[in-house]
Amino acid sequence: MGESHNAHLDRRTVLGGAAALAGGLAGCMGGGSSGGGGNSIEYWSIHNSEDRRSVIEPTIESFEEDAGVDVETNFVDNNDIGTQLQSAISSDSLPDAALLAVQDIQRLGNDGAVSTESATAVVEELGEDDFRDATLNFVSNPDGGYYAVPSTSWVQGVWYRQSAFEEEGLDDPLTWDAILEAAETFHDPDNGTYGIGFGTQQDAYARQCFTQMARANGGLVVNADGEVVFDEPEIVETLEYVQDLSQYTPGAITFDDTRQLYENEEIHMTLWSTNILRHILNNVGEEMAQDTGFASYMENSRQSTYGQVLGHPIFNSSGAKRESAEGLVEHVTSGEAYISWAHAAPGGMVPARQSVTETQEYQNNEILSAWGDTISQFTSAMDNMERFDLVDGTQVPEFGDIASAALVEGAVNRVAVQGDDPETVAQEQAEAMRDEV
Repeated sequence: MGESHNAHLDRRTVLGGAAALAGGLAGCMGGGSSGGGGNSIEYWSIHNSEDRRSVIEPTIESFEEDAGVDVETNFVDNNDIGTQLQSAISSDSLPDAALLAVQDIQRLGNDGAVSTESATAVVEELGEDDFRDATLNFVSNPDGGYYAVPSTSWVQGVWYRQSAFEEEGLDDPLTWDAILEAAETFHDPDNGTYGIGFGTQQDAYARQCFTQMARANGGLVVNADGEVVFDEPEIVETLEYVQDLSQYTPGAITFDDTRQLYENEEIHMTLWSTNILRHILNNVGEEMAQDTGFASYMENSRQSTYGQVLGHPIFNSSGAKRESAEGLVEHVTSGEAYISWAHAAPGGMVPARQSVTETQEYQNNEILSAWGDTISQFTSAMDNMERFDLVDGTQVPEFGDIASAALVEGAVNRVAVQGDDPETVAQEQAEAMRDEV
């Protein structure tokens, strides 16, 4: 899913996909790191939207001026990054550094394409203790060190209209039961209001919403050994919960639908990422922003928060190039450059370094300041981030095949929209997953 369209979603493309662009990529990307000296490096970024490029480009230029290094920056659409990386591996034309999502970082790290030594050196130089634990866990090398330097992240939670909850005397929507009670209370379709918005269309947003619900109940798609466990009781219970909750949604809805429903006050509660901050402020105004609360975790048998981390892997270039790449990554993850970088999408690009999020320079932003204490809630929520593809801090490659086949979101759609029996869906989707892996 292209960042310009829906920046807060994960792709389902994986590096193991078809290398249809092999041979063509090197020509369009300028030949990668195969030639030249250490004063010229190549950098790729999945921040391809105009608003983010407008900040990243001058930040890169400031490094070029300070370090005397020429940086060839290539912005790659998030939908295409998997096949482009695979093509670059095939043609030996990987860049010297990149900004990538954690699932691609882990895959590249497992394939030995990145320099753990370089990334770890930059993390230590910047202060390992300053990075939030979850961001480091997401980019960890199981053998020690890090595959990348964490850059920014976002988290997902339930956003809700505080005045509506107070009027009804409802608890904050932190638990399964509290969310369900609020959805039932607010649901009044005859008068144009619904109980809740979350992903029920068969897309990646539905998978993201389901991830947080399932992990809050201890559910996994695959375990640490790569075995499919989608038909275990924890997942069946989650699918039952999804079916119950879906009674209070207006049918098959996407992430755009849910945000617009919330902004139009047709729902008072939605499961969304912290990217929603700027949308509400820009589309509606400060009054709605100040009346919007954030449930930073979801809980049933345990607490969980879904999130995404972007980081900078440094590739196995020659020594001089690698040193320049390390300098670039350190530059864009520190000082004024880092704050400007994060302000390209306030809320959607939360700095991985705790000290930065606590500075007045970072918080002194029109969008962030309008949200007050909510900022500290979602920055602390970064420590509780979980995903299906990372179990106990280690990537489970089998999940990539399952995600590519859209089998998790397919299960959500079946129980939420088609009304299929949750236990049957869990069993059938689990068998389909086993066929994929």
